[in-house]
Amino acid sequence: MSPSHSRPRRAHDRVRAAMRSARALWRDFTGESAYDRYLLRHRLEHPGHEPMSERQFWRARTDFDEKNVSSGCC
Repeated sequence: MSPSHSRPRRAHDRVRAAMRSARALWRDFTGESAYDRYLLRHRLEHPGHEPMSERQFWRARTDFDEKNVSSGCC
């Protein structure tokens, strides 16, 4: 492949990498990645134990948040 053909490919790869990074940041910002982080931590800290289902996880998280209201908005 000539250098002129590889330039669009590299640009395309950089755009894709930037989009993946933006998606990961957005998922972290919105809390969407919380269950994925829970599964990773559970696997490391509690090998051999069944993790909560995603539904159970979100219910437990909501219950915790409702019982532990902070005085500020965040």
